[in-house]
Amino acid sequence: MEQWNETHANRHVLNFDNLDSAQKRALLEILNRRFPPKVYEEHRRRRRAALENKERMDALLAKAPPEFPTVIDPGSIEHSRQDLAGVGVVLTAGGEGERLRLSLQKEGHSPEDLKDFTKATFPLPGISGARGALQINLSLLRILSERAGWSIPVVVTTGPAGTNTDRVIGNLLSGSAPFGLEHVRTLAQDERLHLSDEEQIVFSLNRGVPQPVTNPDETGGPLMKLRDKDPASGESALEWFERLGCGKILVLQGTALYDPAMLSAIASAAGSHDGVGVGILRESFPESDPYGTFVKLRTGTAERLQIVEQQWMTPQIRALTDSTGHHLPYNTGFYAFATGILQNNELPDYATSPKEIISGIPRAPKIGFAATDLLPLASSPCVLAVDNSRFAVLKNAGDLSRLSEMARNYKLDTPV
Repeated sequence: MEQWNETHANRHVLNFDNLDSAQKRALLEILNRRFPPKVYEEHRRRRRAALENKERMDALLAKAPPEFPTVIDPGSIEHSRQDLAGVGVVLTAGGEGERLRLSLQKEGHSPEDLKDFTKATFPLPGISGARGALQINLSLLRILSERAGWSIPVVVTTGPAGTNTDRVIGNLLSGSAPFGLEHVRTLAQDERLHLSDEEQIVFSLNRGVPQPVTNPDETGGPLMKLRDKDPASGESALEWFERLGCGKILVLQGTALYDPAMLSAIASAAGSHDGVGVGILRESFPESDPYGTFVKLRTGTAERLQIVEQQWMTPQIRALTDSTGHHLPYNTGFYAFATGILQNNELPDYATSPKEIISGIPRAPKIGFAATDLLPLASSPCVLAVDNSRFAVLKNAGDLSRLSEMARNYKLDTPV
């Protein structure tokens, strides 16, 4: 079947029969335009693959007890700005920032303050030019390019096409050499239909108009989009990086700020390891700890660096320590990898734990790709252990002043 009709939708759209005739026509039009049956079938196939992958991870952890991974202290390696030569950067900036928006509203920000809102570009207090974390990061990368004698290519990933982040960030980076960067482009990530446990499409009503519920392609979605060929040029972003001379890519959050020396340390570690996860060693590991955790898994003679989430935590994992008494490092969400890893491999489909998406609808997993699944593909991975004072991540309104302070400390508080 190439187009949706009411008979087909009755079987595959949850509660479709509850809609009136006009609502049914509206939903069918949207589905045929954005998610025709062949796309729906692909999303169903990937959902099944993701759930099978989750079962395989359960089995792997049952037979391969986690061990302490290879951890590098930045103080043990020599690094300089020149380590950034040959490096490209992916800045992920597609998050909708609903937590930040709500906390700003509670602090009294008006609708006008939040017009064209994105978390990555929301102005930091006391920073000239009404600049947010993304603008400051782009200015920093220009400075680092000049110091390294290398024009760092940058891809900024946004939410799916047509979202606020796609539009606002696209406008911000339009024109020639924005922020003084010679090579910069945006990339909109894909989205998935949210399916019930019975693989039915879930919809919500917006002022009485039904809309299919979707979610961005999870944390690994932006990385998988690097592989997609651009229809106009026939070149993928990954091929673009390689054509410009990049052998490795740093993955950073456009909603965080960084000690510039931390970036050169990550690049240096990536010089001898094809996969680098940036982590923070724990002083303790209580049951309530929510963070993803780096572990080494050994199956036969093979080893892999894996990030396991809270659902897989056991007392044995929480008890693991290194020779200094530190517990396992937790994941910051920053990575570096050799371009060949993604050029030669796809990330596996990934399922989150079941989540409530709409009140009254049974919980179901969100499906996509996980950036954490990049590291098991590496042949010589490591964890670079950093101190959490070397970066700051924007999550809610209370974090804005911390990012402003960091920008001032590293003299990034004025435009360059």
